[in-house]
Amino acid sequence: MIEIKNAYYRGAISIDSKVSGSGIIQGYSWCVSSTSTTLILEIAEDQTIDRESLPLVGYGCSGWIYEQPLSKQRGDIVTFIDAAMILFRDNKMTYFPAVTCSCSDL
Repeated sequence: MIEIKNAYYRGAISIDSKVSGSGIIQGYSWCVSSTSTTLILEIAEDQTIDRESLPLVGYGCSGWIYEQPLSKQRGDIVTFIDAAMILFRDNKMTYFPAVTCSCSDL
């Protein structure tokens, strides 16, 4: 587990077969995860959502998402997280509203 603490955000990440982690930035919960090709960082807009409940952005809640090609190098992942947090802080991160789905019986 890699602990991250600085003036803007805090959290922890692990790098195993997948990258995963979570934390807090300015009272918002964030999580980082990976697919076979992509690193994804999500920040939930709803401040009542805890970081263990993510990922939900775009489906269960609105928020911000940042993606980049996958790297499992510690330095690259920390740089990725730092870049996302700077974009968030500067209000330049891509925002996704929550998707709602209503189905009716036919």
